[in-house]
Amino acid sequence: MNYKVASTLNEVLEAWCLVYKQYLAASLIAPNEFSVFTFPEYLSNNTAVITGNKMGHTVCTVSGVLDSERGLPLDNYYKAELDVLRSEGKRLIEIGLLADARGRNNFSNILELMSGVARFGVYSDHHDYVVGVHPRRVNFFHQTFGFKPVGDIRGYDSLNTAPVILLHANGKALETLSREAPQKIYNEPLDFDFDSRYQFNPENFISRPEFASSIERFIGTIWNRTSSLQEA
Repeated sequence: MNYKVASTLNEVLEAWCLVYKQYLAASLIAPNEFSVFTFPEYLSNNTAVITGNKMGHTVCTVSGVLDSERGLPLDNYYKAELDVLRSEGKRLIEIGLLADARGRNNFSNILELMSGVARFGVYSDHHDYVVGVHPRRVNFFHQTFGFKPVGDIRGYDSLNTAPVILLHANGKALETLSREAPQKIYNEPLDFDFDSRYQFNPENFISRPEFASSIERFIGTIWNRTSSLQEA
């Protein structure tokens, strides 16, 4: 298995196509003609898409997006809680769009994907990780990575009101670093070329209402940068 940072638009779309297939199979989303799923906040140069590839195909993926003035996807459900973390000087990075075509929650598989996002946090000096997970997965994320719940359980409207709870972990906290997974993430070097990650067109901002109303606009806007470069 080869883990890397998506560096082209095609690699990004292949990853988010996998997310679409997994979420659709789990009845979390409705079908769309482009077979792609993401959130508007991920259409940003603050994003890194991590992929696991086997025999030339993406079989697993996760994305990370750094906090900015645009906010994070989880702000739509936990803005008050995230603002508290921000007021404490936390530099947030959200983990999301996790999918694995192999259909099993293997510890080593998830660890490698999480390692990629964590290294993007280290690369960007954002060490406070937030993630929204199903309540039944809280113990796994706590015991493995040191995440703690922040806030109560809520319905995730973007995913057919699936129950979600906000988790937070500081990668530099002693309690977090005492766990095996963060030690591996922070101490064992892996080759992730974040300088070469795919760069979205920063001039093409897509608001959440526009994104929600037209997947075609989403595809056309992120594709526009490639078209402009080709014309140049």
